[in-house]
Amino acid sequence: MVSFWYKMVTVVESATAVLVIAGGLAGIFGITFLSIFKINKKSSILAIIVSTILSCIFMVPVISAFNNLIDLKVEGSIIDAGKAEIKAQRAEVERLKAENRVRMLEREKLDNQITMAKQSIEIEALNDNIKLLENAQLSMQSFQKILELALLQTNLKQTLVKKEPITEMEKGWGLRAEYLNDEMLAIITHDITAKFGVDLNEVKIAKIDGNTAVVSGIRSKFIGTSKNVTNTLLKEIRRNNYKRGVLVSVDTRYTSDALNLADKYAAAYETEFQTKLSEGLELGFMDEAVIQLAQNFIKVMFAPLYKNIRFDEAQLPDALPLMEYLQKELKDNQDRKIELWNSNENLVSVIEQIAIETVKVAEEQDLSDSEA
Repeated sequence: MVSFWYKMVTVVESATAVLVIAGGLAGIFGITFLSIFKINKKSSILAIIVSTILSCIFMVPVISAFNNLIDLKVEGSIIDAGKAEIKAQRAEVERLKAENRVRMLEREKLDNQITMAKQSIEIEALNDNIKLLENAQLSMQSFQKILELALLQTNLKQTLVKKEPITEMEKGWGLRAEYLNDEMLAIITHDITAKFGVDLNEVKIAKIDGNTAVVSGIRSKFIGTSKNVTNTLLKEIRRNNYKRGVLVSVDTRYTSDALNLADKYAAAYETEFQTKLSEGLELGFMDEAVIQLAQNFIKVMFAPLYKNIRFDEAQLPDALPLMEYLQKELKDNQDRKIELWNSNENLVSVIEQIAIETVKVAEEQDLSDSEA
């Protein structure tokens, strides 16, 4: 709008200057004509003076208008040159903007391609991890069916010697005095082939980070015996005789009552031993070896998944049973894999759109350059 009004003013001023020049020249020619042909010769000097003065007067606006017209032409040329320079600068700015836009689009395209490559690598890693988890899950399921994992089998031979006072006061037995007392003596051997392991339902695991997991709940457990032979070498009731606090003689009783009582005590000893054996109390010294074997088993199972596997008696708050943990890890990996797939598909669409926009910007710039 400003350019339009500027052009209008310039046109009016130019037209006015032309009219003033034309009018002035016309006046000068008119005065000259009158001076030559109309004024008498008697007053020729006066005519020359008057015509000269009037011509000078008319020359003032003519010269002024002529100067103004020249100024307008010069100013117009300067303005046109400035406009051309400004147009060229604007064209250069637009070209630089277009080039910068193309570079930004190419950079965005490259960033998206790099992101896709990284996510593709992560998808491959997830595929490998999922396979490892599935293998671990299948292996654990096969062991889970029997609930307990037998890790150690050993043959143990043990001799039990029991010697204690008789506490039953029956049929004259159980006498205790300064000079005598009754006691039971038994020697029993055990030949046992025992199995030890852990209950996998009690073992729990928690992930600290992508490389470290903490396992807890590993406890030694007596599973059973494939051989459990008991041999009673000796079982007898004895009466110890003292004199002045010194043992002087030992009498072994072979009466039916004594033999029955000895059988009773020996059976009680055997029952107590078998109860403690089933509870793992008799073979507690095997716990450390069993726990070590269990830890080695867990390391073998989870070593492909984690570089660092720590064992701790304390259970972490987010620890889960082995099977539940493996199921959760599988689901998390599969969900992440789907998320990355969808992201890559979106990035493909974005890259295609960027390519289209890059071509469009380049075409627009080429068109602008050709018009310039």
